[in-house]
Amino acid sequence: MDNVCFHLEEKSGGKITYRHINILILYRGRNYDPQNRPVIPLMLWKPYAPIYPKLVKNIADGLTFEETKEMRNRGLHSPALMKLTRNGVYVNVVARVREAFETEEVIRLDCTHVGASDCKRIGVKLRDLAPCVPNLSKDGQIILWRGKRDQERNSDISDANEKSSGQSLLDRLLVDSVAWKSHCC
Repeated sequence: MDNVCFHLEEKSGGKITYRHINILILYRGRNYDPQNRPVIPLMLWKPYAPIYPKLVKNIADGLTFEETKEMRNRGLHSPALMKLTRNGVYVNVVARVREAFETEEVIRLDCTHVGASDCKRIGVKLRDLAPCVPNLSKDGQIILWRGKRDQERNSDISDANEKSSGQSLLDRLLVDSVAWKSHCC
């Protein structure tokens, strides 16, 4: 009721003189002019939901739809590189993904015991830290593609720069963000 009274006073420019159960008397003054009353802009009670870019695109960059579909199927039928658990500490995920990309084109991470939002978070971190393209994130499985060879050569140059600036810091960022999420919830 206090909130209703506050908004009535603000929007009308008057003062509530009597208030009892469901009776309100609002005094606006004897020289009240409705044309000069204060105008408060309409408040949007619920803001629009933000639109985030999709983590997994329908067609990977540089591939056709059939190639992307075939790559997803190959990834789903390949053995899992790692099995991630809900409250686990993911210290060596980035290093193991980079090592696996030296020999394989598509890898799979098993995240069946991790929540869907955490699974997407891990995919985003891996996309940034281990240069790769998330190809599928479904049913607790993350399928990662290493990208084209041209992209790999460019990433080797950037990896050399990252190693000089402290690559262990990047690995710790992944561990800290996921560990923090598991402690909070």
